[in-house]
Amino acid sequence: MSELRFDPVKKIWSVIASERSRRPEDFLVRRLTALESHMEFCPFCKGSEDKAGQEIFSLKDAQGQWLTRVVPNRYPAFRIEGELKRFAQGMYDCVSGIGAHEVVIETPKHHMNIGNYTDKVLKDVFLTFKERVLDLKKDTRFRYIMPFKNYGVLAGANIEHPHSQIIALPVTPDIIKTKLASAQEHYRNKERCIFCDIMNQEKDEGTRIVYENQDFIAFCPFASSLPFEVLIFPKRHTHCFEKSDDAEMSGLADIVREVFFRLYKCLENPPLNMVVHTSPPVVKRPSQPNYWQSIEQDFHWHIEITPRLSGIAGFESGTGFYINPVSPESAAGFLKGVN
Repeated sequence: MSELRFDPVKKIWSVIASERSRRPEDFLVRRLTALESHMEFCPFCKGSEDKAGQEIFSLKDAQGQWLTRVVPNRYPAFRIEGELKRFAQGMYDCVSGIGAHEVVIETPKHHMNIGNYTDKVLKDVFLTFKERVLDLKKDTRFRYIMPFKNYGVLAGANIEHPHSQIIALPVTPDIIKTKLASAQEHYRNKERCIFCDIMNQEKDEGTRIVYENQDFIAFCPFASSLPFEVLIFPKRHTHCFEKSDDAEMSGLADIVREVFFRLYKCLENPPLNMVVHTSPPVVKRPSQPNYWQSIEQDFHWHIEITPRLSGIAGFESGTGFYINPVSPESAAGFLKGVN
């Protein structure tokens, strides 16, 4: 019998349809293993730096060669120039499209898939995320800053060269508002972090854990909306990703590499999205003077990794419920079995 599971953070329901249980190989028929576009040159490769746009930030090795580069998105969803305006159009609310949209070129190497990322490459990527988030948080126009990675055509990537993106928004997305409100409510009622409680229960049960190291834990969430969804939590309670120290960055690189490798082997190079959810810039608002009062205690930064194996159909769009044909316990078992 299927089971409805409630996510206490996102406040959404998922239908775990165990009777429709599917194995990793059942998803492979939908796979696109390479991008269809054939470019005469790659603007992200070494030697094409002038084609990628003006450099915002870079990490370099001892010889001065770049390891990561950050450039403006050529087709930005938001632009940093201009004045932030909030206005009404009749009964509808509008906000000017002020923000930031940056591309993180993760490595000079063009042919790198999620299965052969190294700890060094991933640590450089996360250090770059950290520096850019710290810088963007200085701009008081921005309400939320989110590093994310699209990998594969079905996950939204349109350039093959390994890259990620960072977006700064002038508003707080609804799903983030829900997470923040859930965390605040849980802390107000129990004086505990809801994410720490979830992590502790996962460690006690053990059936959904994929991998853990000294500083991080990766598991398939109890109410997984989509097959093989994975969450990564730092074991140390902290609300800000950008406050991670060097040792934690090394641990983060290790666990993300493990998850990427296991998904790559288990699902044969799946398209996926990775999102880093850190706390929003703490800006006191006159209308909500106590809104940020407990955010350091109630919020816990984390990473979501979601393979894109199935589409959204009428039931999902009509109800907001998701039918997941792979239980998180089964998904974790498949991923743990990868060697």
